[in-house]
Amino acid sequence: SSSSSSSSSSSCPAIAACASISNCHLRPNQNQWTGIIQNIVRCLTADELKKLRLVGSKEMQYLDLADPSLTCHLSLRMDRASFFKADDNGHGDGACRMPNDRVRKWLADRRGLVIDTDVDNATANTKICPRRVANLIRGGYLNSVSELVVFNCHIHRNIITVLAQLPNLDSLRLADHEDSEEVGLEELESITACVGRMPTSLKFLDIEFDCTVQGSRLSFLERLHELTHLRLRGFDLSDGINYMRGCRSLTSLHLCHGNFYSSPSNDVNEKDLLNLMGLTKLRNVHLEGFDALSKIGLAPFCAPSSCVERLVLKHCQEMSEECLQSLGQMVHLESLHIVHSAYDDTVLFGMESLRHLNALSSLKSLSLFYVLGNEDLSNLRVLRDLDSLETLNIAVEDEIDSEGLDLLCNSILLGFASLRRLRIFSEDGTKQTHHKGKLEVEYFTFNFGDLVDLE
Repeated sequence: SSSSSSSSSSSCPAIAACASISNCHLRPNQNQWTGIIQNIVRCLTADELKKLRLVGSKEMQYLDLADPSLTCHLSLRMDRASFFKADDNGHGDGACRMPNDRVRKWLADRRGLVIDTDVDNATANTKICPRRVANLIRGGYLNSVSELVVFNCHIHRNIITVLAQLPNLDSLRLADHEDSEEVGLEELESITACVGRMPTSLKFLDIEFDCTVQGSRLSFLERLHELTHLRLRGFDLSDGINYMRGCRSLTSLHLCHGNFYSSPSNDVNEKDLLNLMGLTKLRNVHLEGFDALSKIGLAPFCAPSSCVERLVLKHCQEMSEECLQSLGQMVHLESLHIVHSAYDDTVLFGMESLRHLNALSSLKSLSLFYVLGNEDLSNLRVLRDLDSLETLNIAVEDEIDSEGLDLLCNSILLGFASLRRLRIFSEDGTKQTHHKGKLEVEYFTFNFGDLVDLE
């Protein structure tokens, strides 16, 4: 029926696009039509493609939706593809039973590979055959692969060692969310060493561990001069920051001292951050767990040559008030997020310290978590010179009641010319939204370790 057709089209962008083209006055011929549909399908996400296969459409009648070439833009699960696996006995001789032309069709122009297996299913985890993968690499079948993601990587060390030979890899993400009692640190240290054998053309590197590896294992960073994005979580950064000094192409840097759950026994020496002084292309910086920061540690990001546009300081306890003077020199900042939890040791910011932020004329988003007491909210008045500020996120120890909210919105924040959004975070808050004149006020819950959208 027309109603069901309309519903199908609205739920599947590809069908809607094809239907729109089919109604055009100059309808393409069959070859052109097939090419148009192929180009549309190759832009779909995995979920959208599944939906398309289920819904079907007369516009798709000339197209085989099971054709693997239509999915080359999607990452392929190595743990599910039979041509990467050993035989039923768990052995692999390196040969693949699938015809070569079929394998090549699955891997032609394939950009991404993913390994995402269940830690508790040991038999599934051992199915990928290193020799078979090595043969595919040597045969050029994986030359187009530029992105690799490996979850639970401690059980895939042998495969990662082989995948380090991928000739055109430029994006790598490694994640392991088992704690140190379950995972041998030597496994993760060995995997980290594998990164050092990967192509020096690597541009994107994201490593996230739930245990802590020594920062001295980061020496491989010295050779990755083309990195533009670096994210490290699960390393003791009291050592190892010096290896980043040569990564002068970095535009995004995310460093967490330790992991989500704990910090190493030794603090980061903020003078080590001076090794980053030459990283002048940085635009996005996230520092987490860097305690006792002062203007020394922030010096690389507020130097005249710096162009940092987004800065997050998360769980950086006992941060000196003099940091605000340094932050006020980061004239390119559009987003500044100082995020603590109720359990962090924090220094409350006074009016004179806050006043330094008024120099940030481009600032659009600001977060101040647990650096103001409830009785100090009136100090926000000194920030009225932030003419570009659109979003303000705050968290204070005690919940802000309705009377306090009225005072905050109708008096303290009244003079903020561009402010449109106020978000209030607390441990016991429930999500709710109010409107106070032009201001949208949202309440959110925030606890230690939570990931929140601050923009």
